[in-house]
Amino acid sequence: MKLADIDKLFDDAGGLRVVAALEVRESGVDPIGLRQINLDLMDNVASGINNVTQHVRYYTFVAWSAWKASTQAAMEGVDDPQVIADLMERYEALYAWSHLLDGRPFRGATALRQTIARTPEGQAFRFEGEVWEKYKRTRTNIMAPTEYGPSIKSLRYLSLDEAIVTKQVMPAVMDFEARVQEVLSPHLLAVAPPSIKASEIEGFATRLSVEDPSDVERAVFRLMFHEIGSDELASPAMRRRKGTIDYLIGVLKELGPSTQDDIRKRFVANRLPADIGGAAEHVTHSAIMLAYLQARQLQRLATEAMLLWTERVLTEESVGGAARSIPTEELVGRADAAAASLDDLYRASVTVGDYLASIVSMGGDTGWPESAAQPGTAVVDLMVSLREAQQKDPTQIPGLAARSFAVVKAVNDALKLTDLPQTSQRVIDGRPDRLPMSLMSARLEAISERPRASMWAEIIQGWVIGQHVHWSAVRGGDGNQRLRIALEEAGWMRVRKRATGNFVPTADRLYTMLALGASCGLIQRTDDGRFGVERQP
Repeated sequence: MKLADIDKLFDDAGGLRVVAALEVRESGVDPIGLRQINLDLMDNVASGINNVTQHVRYYTFVAWSAWKASTQAAMEGVDDPQVIADLMERYEALYAWSHLLDGRPFRGATALRQTIARTPEGQAFRFEGEVWEKYKRTRTNIMAPTEYGPSIKSLRYLSLDEAIVTKQVMPAVMDFEARVQEVLSPHLLAVAPPSIKASEIEGFATRLSVEDPSDVERAVFRLMFHEIGSDELASPAMRRRKGTIDYLIGVLKELGPSTQDDIRKRFVANRLPADIGGAAEHVTHSAIMLAYLQARQLQRLATEAMLLWTERVLTEESVGGAARSIPTEELVGRADAAAASLDDLYRASVTVGDYLASIVSMGGDTGWPESAAQPGTAVVDLMVSLREAQQKDPTQIPGLAARSFAVVKAVNDALKLTDLPQTSQRVIDGRPDRLPMSLMSARLEAISERPRASMWAEIIQGWVIGQHVHWSAVRGGDGNQRLRIALEEAGWMRVRKRATGNFVPTADRLYTMLALGASCGLIQRTDDGRFGVERQP
């Protein structure tokens, strides 16, 4: 309702009236607007996957269901696209229901539990009518944008219109079809809506588990995920993805069985392994971009942690129970004191440049960016410390953030000397409103001769509050309240009842790349959760 509409209501019928309390929906994903560069970097090196994709068989199943629905309908003389779509939904419902019965529910199984799975034991569920339509309206299917859908299309298991299965995928589809014929009665897959008892589909999950693809399925996935990048007709995304996987395999050959953090530390060093299985050009490109990604992850987390620190400080101060506004100078002084109490190098520095130089000197003979994997300046360790500080002792955040920004600058300054295609350079630097690392470095360089506390005026006023207010305004057209901090006459105040929750690093797709690699046989997963590859004798 617009303000003019409210005015008209009171003009037509004046007087007092009781209204409901004003409800403001608070929103706050990516409150400083830094997330997109992280995602762009991930897309550049790990295209075709997201943070959900883990199992090869989902790809086979969706391709099979599209092929089976089309061929089944054609065999029965039906060419209605809606009938084919409904068949695909039924096949997926059967597969999801069987896994729920087997105690391994798919993500988003709530809709299934509230509809089909409520069928009394021993009775049949008919795949038509109100309950079936409710399930289709409320379920999250495998092809959803937040699930496997974008990846299944990107890896070319289906054409973009979801109607045609790529010919290279058909061996996996036919292998799966042969196995389905052994466990499901043909009437369950026919066009006519069947009535199905749970006992009729239990074997679907036990014999064709999501976690257990066949050798044929693994070989097809290796082709579409990795090997296709060597084809002369491969797209740039395919070539980059293969370069990233080749680099990952080379790193694991060098390290042996490794945790994800072991791998991330190796990534930030930007050192090519001796054994490169693919084209050196693409492996080199992936290595540089993955090093940038580690630094960007730290930059984003440190900046967001400073937002949390700022809100907590604004919360602590009160006059007569009401929050007291705090001027920038006071926030700067408190951040400077907190950093000095935690970091000896910061305390010993007079200017911003002195502190930045002291962090660079920690690299010693190792140099940068490799020093970003060493104790004291390790990107991964700093991210762990920032997460713990948010949870246990926010007073440590300024000291950790100062070192984080100095490390990010050192990494960026070292990597900017590397040769990258212009398109990749735009991924790193092409969004100035997202505070790219090059812009952050330039701003620190510009104040290098100023007293060390000048760093906090830049960080708090520009990177934290300035970025936050900008993105709150940009996204403010949907009625959600995003603003957390506002300027009053005497200084800054927190405008929300509750302070920000803790921030975590952007999920970087490394786990899903490792999980898919293990699922298709490119790499191995050890019993203790590490990942490795077989070393050649």
